[in-house]
Amino acid sequence: MNKIYSIGIVGAGMIAERHIESFLKTKRVKISWLAALSESSLARVTEKFPIERTTTDYRDILNDKNVDAVIICTPPPIHKKVFIDAVAAGKNILIEKPLAMNLSDIDEMIEAANSNPNLVICDCSARHSRLQPKYKAVKDIIDSGVLGEIYFIHHNCIWRQNRAGIEYHPTAKWFLNKAIAGGGPLFDWGVYDLSFHLGILGDKPELIKVQNVLLKNGLDEVDPSTDIFDVEEHFSANMEFSDGLRYYWERANNANMEADSETRIYGTRGGLKFGFHSWDPAQVTFFDVDNNSRGKARKKVIEIDMSNHGSDDYELAAHYIRVLDGKEKVVMPLVLSRKHLEIIFDCYNSSSSK
Repeated sequence: MNKIYSIGIVGAGMIAERHIESFLKTKRVKISWLAALSESSLARVTEKFPIERTTTDYRDILNDKNVDAVIICTPPPIHKKVFIDAVAAGKNILIEKPLAMNLSDIDEMIEAANSNPNLVICDCSARHSRLQPKYKAVKDIIDSGVLGEIYFIHHNCIWRQNRAGIEYHPTAKWFLNKAIAGGGPLFDWGVYDLSFHLGILGDKPELIKVQNVLLKNGLDEVDPSTDIFDVEEHFSANMEFSDGLRYYWERANNANMEADSETRIYGTRGGLKFGFHSWDPAQVTFFDVDNNSRGKARKKVIEIDMSNHGSDDYELAAHYIRVLDGKEKVVMPLVLSRKHLEIIFDCYNSSSSK
C-alpha cells in the first residue's frame, strides 16, 4: 500500500495554492500544515482547500515529527532561512525557484543539505522544463547523434503585458521590486530556459563568457500601483560555453513586440526547431540533408505525444512523490540550480544597461 505523505506548506500565495491543488490531485498526500505571515492569507487559502492546521510561525511545521516534507513557497529572500531550518529539522524539501538571491546564500544552503544527504531536496525549476515529453523527445534526438556537433542555440520568447505583479499576478506587487523578486524575466523564467536547454545537452556545457547583455525596463506606461518597479522587462544576451557552443538568449515579459517561444538548435548535420513550453505546439521540426539524393535539404515534423502529460505543476508533484518513494532520482538537485543561477547572475553583472 502506498504511503500517504504529510506535507507542510510555507507560504500562502498563488504558487502555494498551485502546489496544494497539484499534490492533492496525486491522492498521495495530506496537507497537514500551512504557514503564512497573516491570518487573512491563511483564511483565504483554507477556504479553498482542506488543510488540517495553520500557523503564522513556520517553525510549528518543522516541530511536527509527523511532517514528511515541506514545500517552501515564500519570496526568494526568505528561502535560505526556512530551508536551513527545515534541513536542521530533518524535513524533505521541495523549494520554489529561484533558489536564492545570491551565490553565497545558495552555497550555505548546499552546505546545510550536505550535512543530511538522506533528505529528498528538489528545486522547482524542473516544472516547465524536465518533466514533460518534449524534453525527453528532444534529448533523445540529440543523444542519438543525428544532429552532429551542437554549436548554436537560439532561444527567444517575447510577451506583451505579461508582467508578474501587474497583469499576471496583480496581488503580488513584490514581483516588481528587485530587492524582493531578484529580477524580471531573466531571474523568473531564466531558470526554466537553462534547465531545459542545458539539460538536453546532458548538463555538460560550462559557461565561458557572457557579452552584449541587454536589460531594459520602463517600456510600458501602465500604472503598476506601486512606488517600486525596477526589474527588467526585456532581456537578451550572447553567451559562449565550453566546446564552442554559442547561445543567444532573449526573454521579455513586456516589450513592444511579440514573438512566440521558439528554440532553434543548430548542429553540424541537422537542426531542431520547437517551442519548449508544454503549452506550445506539440511538434518538433527536424532539419537535415538526404544523403541518398546528393545532400538535398529536407525537414520533417515530429509530433510529440502530450496526451498523458498533466499540468506542469501536477507532474512536479508526482515526480517529487516518486522520489520520496525511492522510485526516481531528483531531476533538479541544488548543484544544478546553482549552476543555472550563476549564469543568470553573470548576465546581470555583465549588463551594459544595468
